[in-house]
Amino acid sequence: MTTDSTPTIVDSDGHIIESIEEMAEFLDPPIRDTALGTGGIGTIIELSKTSLFGTLDGLHFTNVVPSDNATARRERINASGHRMGSAQDWQALLDKSGMAETVVYTTEGLQVGKLRNRDYVVGLCRGYNDYVADCYQRYDSRIHPIALIPMQDPVRAALELRRAVKELGLLGAMLPSTGLDLHLGHEYYWPVYQEASDLGCILAVHGGSNVGIGIDSFTSLTTSGIVHHPVPLLYAFVSFIYDGVFERFPDMRVAFLEGGCAWVALALDRIQRAAEFSGAPPRPAEEYLAGGNILIGCEGVDPTLPYLAGRVGIEPFAYSSDYPHEVDFKSAMDEIEETVNDDGLSDDQKAAVLGGNAKRFYRL
Repeated sequence: MTTDSTPTIVDSDGHIIESIEEMAEFLDPPIRDTALGTGGIGTIIELSKTSLFGTLDGLHFTNVVPSDNATARRERINASGHRMGSAQDWQALLDKSGMAETVVYTTEGLQVGKLRNRDYVVGLCRGYNDYVADCYQRYDSRIHPIALIPMQDPVRAALELRRAVKELGLLGAMLPSTGLDLHLGHEYYWPVYQEASDLGCILAVHGGSNVGIGIDSFTSLTTSGIVHHPVPLLYAFVSFIYDGVFERFPDMRVAFLEGGCAWVALALDRIQRAAEFSGAPPRPAEEYLAGGNILIGCEGVDPTLPYLAGRVGIEPFAYSSDYPHEVDFKSAMDEIEETVNDDGLSDDQKAAVLGGNAKRFYRL
């Protein structure tokens, strides 16, 4: 619970949890049949208990070893008695926590980059965007869902991005960090970046599936989780710089979420080292981070944050609740309190991380 002395809090990265039953009415009929378990393919999916998007990877939701973390040792505390991750649950969290606003991302759609049938992806993203606009954004104006777009087909992805922003009023779209055939800086995706620049909306690279990043043999969600969120963010950040995306689209705003901020220190050091021996980026990497067009999500005060604030400034970093994924309501509130009480940041820096930076970046 926040107090009168707590800075304004804007959550830069929470999560909805989709309801297939709610979402079905927004889907094209063939996809609706799949979602509801009717028709041939839908019946198979219903029988196998597979989600609409397939399984995230081989490790999520399969952890059978008791955890030693504090949240796991006690009973989970959600924000409400409503369906976890629903609009009603999020409304209760905002009311109880004192958060001013939240920007929320998909749960099942984190794996959208793995899908291969382009027509299916186009229809699914369109239905998802209609669903979150109607059931979340219109339910409470403090909840800001982020769209999904079919990056497998950049031309149609750009069209859906425009529709999501202009017709539905969404803030922008998520870019899957894994699953796509090409790295995100590749010019194949530039039509999307041009559209985002023209619209003045955000794009957000968000950690998700662990497939295809060199750890397919890992057998533990714990060991996978150490690297499968931050490493793809590092890939995307480096490719955006060296493939000239930030130079070609200087107004594009990009968030890098669900990987903490320590990977940024690694990126800066390795880019600096590469500049000495093989090739310098168009500009020092610190300039990209300090320019106001990049946002890095962090869960409370990550240990590396005070160092990075001294190196590049506090402007890129923003509090991310991740509710209701790895944290419950109590843990999210504890991370805010830890940030408020941390001695490594000034009061102004804390205010920026907890709300000011996200508010500015998302233009809330």
